[in-house]
Amino acid sequence: MSELAENLPVETAPAPAAAPAVSDSEIAQQERRRLLRFLLRLGHLLLATGAAAGVVETTLRRVAQNYKIKQFNTLALPTVVFVNFADEDASLQIEFTAEQGLVLRFDQVEATYELARDAERTSLDPTEGLRRVNAILAMPPPLKPHWSVLGHVLATGGIALILRPSADVLLSAAFFGLVVGVLRQLMGRGGIVNTLMPMFCAFVVALLALLGARHGMAGSPIYVLVAALYTFLPGGTLAVATVELAYGDIVSGATRFVSGMLQLVFLMLGMLTAASIVGLPPDKLLVPVSDAAVRAWAPWLGVLLFALGHWLHYSTTRRALPWVLALLLIALAGQQIGNALFGGYMSGFFAAVLITPAAYIVQYRFAGPPFMVTFIPALWILVPGSLGLIGMAELVGNDRLAGVENFVTTLFTIVAVGLGSVVGTAVYNVLFEPVFQRAGTMSDIMLRYLKLRR
Repeated sequence: MSELAENLPVETAPAPAAAPAVSDSEIAQQERRRLLRFLLRLGHLLLATGAAAGVVETTLRRVAQNYKIKQFNTLALPTVVFVNFADEDASLQIEFTAEQGLVLRFDQVEATYELARDAERTSLDPTEGLRRVNAILAMPPPLKPHWSVLGHVLATGGIALILRPSADVLLSAAFFGLVVGVLRQLMGRGGIVNTLMPMFCAFVVALLALLGARHGMAGSPIYVLVAALYTFLPGGTLAVATVELAYGDIVSGATRFVSGMLQLVFLMLGMLTAASIVGLPPDKLLVPVSDAAVRAWAPWLGVLLFALGHWLHYSTTRRALPWVLALLLIALAGQQIGNALFGGYMSGFFAAVLITPAAYIVQYRFAGPPFMVTFIPALWILVPGSLGLIGMAELVGNDRLAGVENFVTTLFTIVAVGLGSVVGTAVYNVLFEPVFQRAGTMSDIMLRYLKLRR
């Protein structure tokens, strides 16, 4: 038996099959697909910040240039980003994304521009870039919901002081700001909710305001509604749309413009529905406020309240808060100077000419927050959309002629603010950028000054 066992063949386990070798070309194709995906997600985040389509396209081209992509093309629309690139060693690759309804807080906006800056300066690994994109989208709010509601109350009071500084308007606006802030927290974000929220909040606020007017409550004019609904006023959207139209981005500009006007219509429908239930005519929204209640210092206090409220409600970082406040003060001063020199139509234009280069200087020369973080709140101070809300309320009220006049005023104001931003950009590119390119950043200038003194 032992000899037989020794002569039997020994069965051995089959060797594992060798893994198929991955060619270098396949690895390169996988890297290119990851790079495409990173550029798409980055472009979508930039669109969600509210940046113009041309800014998004220019940023993506700079990033692609850093990755040594020889042939790169991109097209950005308000909800869609197209990306394609090809070179001598690879076939043409095209991908696009169309994620809608994304709303970023201002801390997420800062993180997005920081990611774009890193991708422009260093060849960031696409896998790491995608990880950072997902991390930005998953960022939790830095403050608890009750702080966000408090921020909305403060910002609403600030807008009320800027629009019509009086005690009754301020108290009523703060109360309605509390109502809207709570509703925003309860309804959340995303999808159809973002579309219906302006109309629903306008309905609730107008219903309470008209019921208060019926029972003799003071402080229920249109200024209160505009202040309480400021987060839904599409002044920034309409201004960016005008900028895009001025630069020839017809599709993107027209889309944003129609979207902004439709949001104004939603606000009007909410107010009119409330007016029909209460039984009061829409002109009850336009109760005038005595000029004796106006104080010259109130708008400046309103700017401070708005800055603090904006910091809490939109999660602006502490680093950005001083810069936001500085731009708000420039916007208010520019609006008042422009109103004194040129009248109401051109006050927004003059203010936009000032705040646009100031926002670029803060971002590029003082290493401050991104342009959109300081520019959009300054546009909200100008409140170009509020005139449209007043005009639409008058259009369906008793004073139709005044409604048409105010609606035309709205269009002029929006176009003036947008063109002011275009002129402000040109002023920065012509007057400031060449000087800064020769002198360097402000920190470089200070270092040179200190060396000379030594």
